[in-house]
Amino acid sequence: MAKISKRPEMLKPGMFGAVVPTDTRRNAFDFQNEVLISHKVPIDFVFIGDSITDRWDIETYFGANNRRLVNRGIGGDMTPFLRRRFAADVIQIKPTYVVINIGINNTWILDELQAEVRKKPDQIHNEVLEDVTAIVAEAKKAGIIPIVTSILPTCIETNGQTDVRNELVVAINQSYKQLTEQEGLIYVDYHSAMKVEGGNSLQPGLANDGLHPHVLGYDIMADVLRSELRKNGIVI
Repeated sequence: MAKISKRPEMLKPGMFGAVVPTDTRRNAFDFQNEVLISHKVPIDFVFIGDSITDRWDIETYFGANNRRLVNRGIGGDMTPFLRRRFAADVIQIKPTYVVINIGINNTWILDELQAEVRKKPDQIHNEVLEDVTAIVAEAKKAGIIPIVTSILPTCIETNGQTDVRNELVVAINQSYKQLTEQEGLIYVDYHSAMKVEGGNSLQPGLANDGLHPHVLGYDIMADVLRSELRKNGIVI
């Protein structure tokens, strides 16, 4: 009979609620985090964010250089939930770098039919920036290097708030860039490479639904990320 070892102590943020998309991956991530901690696996990069991160096959794009990559993207995730799970999904597994892409799902409340629930762009902007600023501070305190990436533009023709949303995305990205400049960190600008010339919307040929990039979109993102990291002496 095999000897049973003691399981490691670890953080688990728990569930957020029945309607929170973040909960869909919680159990899986807890089990995966436990394995990484128990086996003391050295991790180079954690990618964390929403569905755009979740759907990105980072091993195919970046796995050729013997880098240990971990994907902690969750479809539908928003900044307050990522902020709450950051200690469990990043801090405790101790990567060298964390690549953060988050914020677009905060903007869907622009579409809320009930006026008393709907938020103004400035409110959303402030909430997103507050959360990401806290996330960056948490990473730095733990000795992990945060890499902040821009939110992608959208081109959802059937959505009446697309123009307002894309203007808000530009404003949030400007704040992300300012934050990284203030903190001496790396900012990765996917947005400029993926928007239409002379506008703020996503190039139509980069996503089937006007939101989630397909292979051509991810190709651009990978090139932009590699290039920006290379400028800073980092190989991925």
